[in-house]
Amino acid sequence: MSQRGKSADSIPEILERLASELAALTEAANARRPSAALRRQLDSRLGALIARAETLLREVDPVRLPEVVFDPSDPAVVGRFIALALIAQPRVPLPSIEQFYGSGVYALYYTGGFDAYSPISGTENPIYVGKADAKSDTARTPIEQGPRLFIRLKDHHRNIGKAVDTLDAEDFYCRFLVVQTGWQGAAEDYLIDMFQPIWNNETGICHGLGKHGDAPSTRANRRSPWDTLHPGREWAWRDPRMGDARSHDRILADLERYFSTCKIYVDITHVFQEFVDKLRQV
Repeated sequence: MSQRGKSADSIPEILERLASELAALTEAANARRPSAALRRQLDSRLGALIARAETLLREVDPVRLPEVVFDPSDPAVVGRFIALALIAQPRVPLPSIEQFYGSGVYALYYTGGFDAYSPISGTENPIYVGKADAKSDTARTPIEQGPRLFIRLKDHHRNIGKAVDTLDAEDFYCRFLVVQTGWQGAAEDYLIDMFQPIWNNETGICHGLGKHGDAPSTRANRRSPWDTLHPGREWAWRDPRMGDARSHDRILADLERYFSTCKIYVDITHVFQEFVDKLRQV
């Protein structure tokens, strides 16, 4: 008998042992309430075993199972298509934006010569993405939402413009999309997950663009990495008690390490292909 045949013949025996061991584990767990540490171990180990069992069932099933099921009601799916709609918008110079109504999502792009950002300068990798919430959770029209996107973008333009020693606001472009109230968060989450922009908090490298001034005397505060790398906002430097959250050299090292492994989207075709690839079921 082949080795494969022997393995197949042992499957019922293995299943019987698994059932017996599971019954014993259940009895032991019910006999004495597990400690918090043991419960965490049970949760972790059993979760991993369940995942392995589900993978095995898919592998032995002769009928193929799609990797994903397209569900239009899933907020993550909606977020993906809102993100795609944002990427379809034209890039416009950040300083040239004129006032408009609406809330939604946006992305900032860098095209300048700051050396630490050279890997993404002029590419389709946004340096920052964000959302602007509507003035009211019940807003249904852009007028009801208020000019929230415009205000957020102008605020970023103003802050970037203060970092005159390292940045030039003329080197920044943006895309923005007015979105029905309530869906902007799902789109922002998708964009952050896809692009991992270096100025976003979630990436943990050079965050702090959206931070507003407050004194360290009122809270345990540190100067943001963004302000350390791009000095210019007076409130971030006026108090000698405010130290750096991370040193200038540490931020540069983090950027270099990040760019050595991150995905660079050279052009818009590359970005659209990424969206298409993530929609495939096989």
